[in-house]
Amino acid sequence: MTLAQKIIAAHANRDRVEPGELVTVPVDRVYLQDGNSPTIRNLFAEHGFTNVFDSSRIGVFFDHSVLAPDVKIADRLREAEEFAEKFGLCIFKAGTGISHVVALEKGWFEPETIVVGSDSHTCTGGAVQCLALGMGASDVVAAMVTGKTWLRVPETAWIEVCGVPQQFTRTKDIMLYTLAKLGQKPFLYKSVEWSGKWFDTLSLDGAATIANMAVELGAKCSFLPEVKDKPYNLLPIELPSEGDPRRFRLDIDGLPPFIAKPHSPSNAVPLDECYGQKINYVFIGSCTNSRLEDIAEVARVLAEEKVHPKVHCLVTPGSEAIYLEALHLGYIETIMRAGGIITPPGCGACLGTQGTIPATGDRVLSTMNRNFLGRMGNPKADIWLASPLIAAHTAIRGEIPGTGDLS
Repeated sequence: MTLAQKIIAAHANRDRVEPGELVTVPVDRVYLQDGNSPTIRNLFAEHGFTNVFDSSRIGVFFDHSVLAPDVKIADRLREAEEFAEKFGLCIFKAGTGISHVVALEKGWFEPETIVVGSDSHTCTGGAVQCLALGMGASDVVAAMVTGKTWLRVPETAWIEVCGVPQQFTRTKDIMLYTLAKLGQKPFLYKSVEWSGKWFDTLSLDGAATIANMAVELGAKCSFLPEVKDKPYNLLPIELPSEGDPRRFRLDIDGLPPFIAKPHSPSNAVPLDECYGQKINYVFIGSCTNSRLEDIAEVARVLAEEKVHPKVHCLVTPGSEAIYLEALHLGYIETIMRAGGIITPPGCGACLGTQGTIPATGDRVLSTMNRNFLGRMGNPKADIWLASPLIAAHTAIRGEIPGTGDLS
């Protein structure tokens, strides 16, 4: 069986399950975020639910609106707090960080467990071989009340990564290239298993970027091999035979950095094709690239430089722990002295529900996972996607760099 089948079968107390089967399984943890907590709260009231299966295994993260921009959202956050307190749920207050980042830090994602989250990027848990599933409000409520969820056992696709990319190519570039090269169609509602010697070079921060963007591939979930700074009991990854249509070989040998042009992550091209494009807003953050490794690289680039006077450079650490460590290591001071703005940990500008919302006509370069039209709150702004390395160089230059400009 595949990894998804093995985990689902174990939870269903069965010897095996087959792709396409509808199966009900117990969940190990459930979490929701402030953005959809009103819907979940209303469903509890509508159906008269008065209990949850285990309050110690259900978390509420206040990450989408860390700084309430208006009275409506402030009231919504207060209602979410009251709901969480009523049921004795684990509260991760505003400033703790992004749900998926904190869940990885605090061990809410564990190998071979099933975690349900009310946000599509819950799939980040695949970095440590957790079957982490983003679901809608109704399914999350059912899991909170019963401790179970139903799902269709996904088929599996395998991506074998071969070769060594260029010096300045990061995991974000690999994901953008994968989207451009393979698209979403082969992976819709699939479980994606990654393999290849390249993964031996990744830290957990880098692996999380790959896992996080599985949903951009259209996948149900994804699983990465063991990474060097996070040992755990690894489930075996088995590749199907050569020629199997479910198996994909991704050649990254010599691959340059990539960048996604507006208005889709799959609209990705080699960096040099966007060389010289003027940018006036750089956002470094989101559940994709807000970890310590990302902030360290930004600080390294900005150490002897200044942010371009016509660039608004916003940096949002993914969690309180990341913020404090970056502060301790001097990264925060370096970025601020260079002209960057540091915000409290959370989702920040990614969703467009709080600042900084781009102005009309702005050209934004972001480290987020999505650049759909209007994603950051203004459909009259254009968004490019790139790695933190490219973002930092862009902030200095006021335009997208070429590969020859990187260091």
